[in-house]
Amino acid sequence: MKKTGLIILFFALTLSAFPQSQEVPFTLEDRDRITRTEEKVQSLRNEMNTKFEAMYSKFEAMDSKFEAMYSKFEAIDSKFEAMDSKFEAMDTKFEALDAKFEAMDSKIETLYWGFGIMIALMLFLFGYIIWDRRTALNPIQNKTVNLEERLNKIEFAYREQAKNDQGFAEILRHAGLL
Repeated sequence: MKKTGLIILFFALTLSAFPQSQEVPFTLEDRDRITRTEEKVQSLRNEMNTKFEAMYSKFEAMDSKFEAMYSKFEAIDSKFEAMDSKFEAMDTKFEALDAKFEAMDSKIETLYWGFGIMIALMLFLFGYIIWDRRTALNPIQNKTVNLEERLNKIEFAYREQAKNDQGFAEILRHAGLL
């Protein structure tokens, strides 16, 4: 195994040490072939350049379209900004209206309180009037009942006296008491 490895190593070193020293001849046919290849490469390069220029022009056209669209979007944005400012103005007007409605609500609430107090005072006054009438008339009614009882007793006494005394009976008849 060592022998075969050494032999392979020897051949590898000898072959690499002596490179081919023969020159390859360059013929007219090779030169023509190189010239034709250069011409084809040049025509391909020209064709690629024209296609790239066409693509560049298309890109420029697309850029101009995008710029036109961008300007339209800017116009739309400015319109939206104008609408936003109008909405903000409307919001301030609505806030002012809300403040006015709140002021009116507070005034209406004050009126409700005022009417409530007035109605309460009127009810209190009616209650007081009824109570005062009852308390003022009760003693008068009691006195009236007492006076009627007393008058009845006096009339009874006069009648009894009139039965015994004819002159007194005549006076009572003349006065309309008998």
